[in-house]
Amino acid sequence: MSTSTARCPTLSSSDHRGYLQNGFLVVKQVFALDEIRDLQAECDRLLIERSDLINPSNLRCRYMPHFQTGEPLFELFDPVSDISPLCGQFAANPRIVGLVESIYGDACCLFKEKLIFKPPGALGYNLHQDIPYGWRGFPPSFLTVMIPIDPSTEENGCTEVFAGYHQDFLSKDASVYMLPEDSVDIRRRHFLSLEPGDIALFHGLTPHRSAPNRSDQMRRVLFTSYNALSDGGNQRSAHYAEFHERLRLRPRPGQTDALYFC
Repeated sequence: MSTSTARCPTLSSSDHRGYLQNGFLVVKQVFALDEIRDLQAECDRLLIERSDLINPSNLRCRYMPHFQTGEPLFELFDPVSDISPLCGQFAANPRIVGLVESIYGDACCLFKEKLIFKPPGALGYNLHQDIPYGWRGFPPSFLTVMIPIDPSTEENGCTEVFAGYHQDFLSKDASVYMLPEDSVDIRRRHFLSLEPGDIALFHGLTPHRSAPNRSDQMRRVLFTSYNALSDGGNQRSAHYAEFHERLRLRPRPGQTDALYFC
């Protein structure tokens, strides 16, 4: 379920079949280390120069509890390309777009993107599928590309995907997003243990989760998500408008001011 590539990766027929069968694909060495170093420096810049954005009341930001103390830790910017042209360039990179369009057999549109920092101690995410049941604004063709900025390891809570469940929803209860652990067979689990420069692609219905970051370093990842052009065209602005309305209905740890977006 992985393929070794140089600078311009292409999908073989077996890669494509593997993605269709398993719901995910790992592609090695898509980006050179100097490109990733630029992205690492951009992460550092955002934390310093855009610290004004980091607030529990800002809908762009999300926090994750420390897995031992419960302390809320700043975890991500969502979206990020509007405050980071470099992240936007990665999302539009022809190597990424070419792979996504090879899977679709169609042009693609950027649907959303987020930059996850996952600081030491941050709790991971429980089992879920990215496409929420009952959210009609999510295109069925939704898929995500994972671009690791630091090594993604089991110790720092790398993403774990479960193969072969991407044909349907595991729960058809619109009130359920995080799934029971027994929704999947643990024998189908694959750890997306990746080095900077590698990427992984996974379908929006591929169930996945992540464990806490038990290391002493951040585990930074840029996630870029797409839909096929024929599946609704450019929906990014509409998605974020609806997404923010939904976020306003949820309690946010540490929020003291009225919610806003900037």
